Amino acid sequence: MRGDAIQSTRAAELAQYVSLTIAIAGLQFGWSVETGFGTPYLLSLGLRKSLVSLVWLAGPLSGLIMQPLVGILSDKSTSRFGRRRPFIVGSTVCTVLCLCVIGWTRQITGGHEALTIWLAVIAFYFMDFAINCLQASLRALIVDVLPASRQDAGTAWASRMIGVGNVTGYLMGFLDLVHLLPFLGSTHMQVLTTIASTVLGVTVGITCYFTSEIPLVRPPTETDDSLEAFRALFTSLRSLPTVIKRTFRIQLFAWIGWFPFLFYGTTYVADLYVAAHSTDGGSEAETMERGTRAGSLAMFAHALASLASSLILPLFTYSAAVGPPQQQPGSRSTSVLGNIKHVLHGVRMRLAVSLPTMWAMSLVIFSLAMLLTLVTSTVFVASMILAVCGISWAVAMWVPFSMIGETIRGVASLPYESQMHTAPVSGDYVQVSSSDIPMEVIDDHGLDQDAGPQPALPSTEMSAGTILGIHNVFIVIPQFITAFASSLIFAMFEHIQGSGKAGGQHAQQIALVMSLGGLSAAVAAYLSWKLRSQS
Repeated sequence: MRGDAIQSTRAAELAQYVSLTIAIAGLQFGWSVETGFGTPYLLSLGLRKSLVSLVWLAGPLSGLIMQPLVGILSDKSTSRFGRRRPFIVGSTVCTVLCLCVIGWTRQITGGHEALTIWLAVIAFYFMDFAINCLQASLRALIVDVLPASRQDAGTAWASRMIGVGNVTGYLMGFLDLVHLLPFLGSTHMQVLTTIASTVLGVTVGITCYFTSEIPLVRPPTETDDSLEAFRALFTSLRSLPTVIKRTFRIQLFAWIGWFPFLFYGTTYVADLYVAAHSTDGGSEAETMERGTRAGSLAMFAHALASLASSLILPLFTYSAAVGPPQQQPGSRSTSVLGNIKHVLHGVRMRLAVSLPTMWAMSLVIFSLAMLLTLVTSTVFVASMILAVCGISWAVAMWVPFSMIGETIRGVASLPYESQMHTAPVSGDYVQVSSSDIPMEVIDDHGLDQDAGPQPALPSTEMSAGTILGIHNVFIVIPQFITAFASSLIFAMFEHIQGSGKAGGQHAQQIALVMSLGGLSAAVAAYLSWKLRSQS
């Protein structure tokens, strides 16, 4: 009976993890459509290359503005549907509309070139803002719903869903979608945006339907001053837990390394391919097209490695809330399956490391991979480098969010009086009904189910959206740093060598930028290693 109860609990937890994070897979699929096919699509509409980079400024701008703002507003939301759900639904509707506009831009404008370009650019900007709103709300929802002991598992599932979205999105680039699904559109982009809209709508619907939120009501004595909360956004950094502040610092250096990889990884492989096949015959456009496919294949391998890592690495990692794996009580099983489980648990006991240690190890791998680009001259080796970085990418999408969520819920699990001295106050709230709180949350907070309305915890639990918004600022700032530094480096090489050089020399320039990012990742690895004593 006890074994059946344990199996039932595990099945219920698995169902909760999937339903809670599946919307992130839909979001990532839509994001991969934008990042993977947005630039070629804009160029096909007639937008000049020099202006495409201005379009992609929408990403960091929206992240810098939307995520902190949405975090603050959703933290203070008293909607009867919950704090996050209204923002999730609203941003999903906006994203779907933008995808539809992007797919049918020419049809909407009647083929007018200038108007078509402007409409596509505006749609991309609005979609970036909507995606950032959706991402902030979905990440905050994980922190809200799961207790500290399950934050690591929840964010690990989020990382897996990101891997699923990436693999599916990159796979679409290799398929003749117009031939396979002609009823969804007459162009590749039309079919892609239709699929992305449908997938996003269905996955978000699953998350919203199966995930319960606790509505909040404001005490009569409290006034809604969101502007004051926004002004206090960065001043609250001083009162954040040390682990969260140090995580922000690590992210700053880590993402200085990640953005060159994300911006130029595909181009790096493509340029190496062009340099190696420039004398094979055929037009320059055909050679570049084959190089682009080689770069896309490398990123597909990267996505597969990331997905595999997100499935395996969490088994050999433990969080501060749970602790390292312990010897299982009871006698050894006589069944073959039981013996296999026993052996695997023993391996896990020997190899499991803490979250900061796993993060530091992944950053070391990423740093070395980026430095190796300086001495790489073949497409195969470059593709392997990008694939290996998939291991580090899986950890980057999981561990920092897990540590932040675990710390937020860990502080929130303290007695009410203790929290007043350990975490920033974001406003006093009252829960509508303590009976709406999931059982694991009742256990975490020690609330009595029959005690009636309880004062909500005025600490980081109620500030999850705000803290994750601040966290995103430390991810976005490196994007501006990287864009500025890489532009200077490329301009310097163009001045020295001229702009009409072979693809191999372009690859060397990109390798220099990526290797500098690798040095920054090494700093992040050192800081993460030091963080072990704080977790």
